[in-house]
This record gives sequence, structure tokens and C-alpha cells, in this order.
Amino acid sequence: MTTWDLLISAWDWEPSVVVGCLALAIAWLILARPRLPRHTPLFFGGTLLLLLDLVSPIDVLAGKYLFSAHVVQHFLLAFLIPPLLLLGTPRALAKRALRYRAVTAIERILAKPAVAWPIGVVPMIAWHLPPLFNAALASEPLHIFQHLSFLVTGVIFWWPIAGPLTERRPSALGSIVYLFSACTACSILGAALTFTPLGAYPAYANIMDRSEIVRLIHTGWGLDPKSDQQLGGMLMWVPGCLVYLTAILATVARWYAAERLEASQ
Repeated sequence: MTTWDLLISAWDWEPSVVVGCLALAIAWLILARPRLPRHTPLFFGGTLLLLLDLVSPIDVLAGKYLFSAHVVQHFLLAFLIPPLLLLGTPRALAKRALRYRAVTAIERILAKPAVAWPIGVVPMIAWHLPPLFNAALASEPLHIFQHLSFLVTGVIFWWPIAGPLTERRPSALGSIVYLFSACTACSILGAALTFTPLGAYPAYANIMDRSEIVRLIHTGWGLDPKSDQQLGGMLMWVPGCLVYLTAILATVARWYAAERLEASQ
């Protein structure tokens, strides 16, 4: 088997995932009428990325072959897909949703940075602790719940920063502190995964499968269990922080543009 063969054949078209992503896209199209906002590609980009994350070879490799692929899957669910969905959500749609008292009450609580930060960061750390991580691998219902929790808590975490209600976002300094502290937590988690002794995640340290995929991983890609785990830690460490740093730079750019506009008036 070659890498190309894997990319072509290793797809798991789980009906619930396909139907769920399709329903999300259709619901958005209905709710966003009568005209599509300019940020439409961001929302559909996030939805497509969600589909690919859960049905593509990433999911097949994450299931029982590569710890690093599993980290990539979690990274996409928590760090990239939620901000894309939020940035692609029309302001008018959010305003309509907040007409309902229950939605407003929930949003007022969860949108507070002091609440949203731990909701987004703590599950990411907790789910990568060996007992919980291994339990999710051993139980399909728990594994599904794990993925849903990354997506939901990711949306809650990114709402104060990337939500459509820009007037409710923290100050530039508050946003930078919010994001930089999350980046620090992500770095600590990545470092811990990188240097955790081999065997903490036995499903990947002792692969019993002798399929073509395993031969490709070991011979074609040169990944043994130790290097795979180290790669997973580095993927959480470096790209994770890059997402936060990108958001920090965007925050600084918005602040600078607002200051210049105010000075010119």
C-alpha cells in the first residue's frame, strides 16, 4: 500500500456524521435567508472540515493506528472548526436567537471569559490524560461524546473572541490575555504529551494489527510508536499555539485599525 492508496481507500462514511453535517449546512441556509452574508464560505469551510475530520483517513488512522492522527482530529475539532463556524455566522442570526430568554440567559453566562476559558481549556487537557483517553478509545459511545465535547466546548471558548456579536467581545488587552493563557496551557499539554513515557497510550504502543496500513506507517513513513507519540505532542504544542497567536495578531490589528479610525475623526 502507498500513501495515495490510503488516501483513496481509507474513508469511513459514517451515516450519522454525513447526515449531521448536511443537516447543519441546510439549517444554516434556511436560517440565514433571505440573502447569504459575505462570511458564508467560512461557515461552510468549517462544516466541510468537520466532515473531513470525521470520515477521512484521519479518522481511520486515529482509530487504532496513530496517536498523532488522533491529536490532529482533536485539534481540528477544538481549535479550527469552532472559530470558522462562528466567524461564518451572521450577526442577524445571532440577534434573532437571543430574542429567546433562555438563549439570552445561557449566553450571558457562557460568554463570560472567566467561564468560557476553563470550559474550552480544561476538557482538552482532561481528555488527553491517559485514563480518559484510553477509556474513550475502548468505548464507542464515550468516543463520540469526547468528539462532541471538543466541538461544543470549542464553540463556547471561541464565542467571546470570534462570535458575531463584536460589541460583546473583551477589550484588546483582555482578548490577548485570554488567548495567550490558552496558548500557554496548550504548550504545557503538548510538552507533556511529547515527553510522556511510551506505553501511557497502549492502543498505539502495542498495535497487534499487521495490515498494509501498519506496514506503510512503519516502513513507508518511518513512524514507530515512540516517534508517533512525540509527533502528536509536537502537533498539539506548535500548531495549537499558532492558532492562538494568529488570533492575537488579528486582535491587535483590529485594535490598531480602530485607534487609527478614532484618531482620524
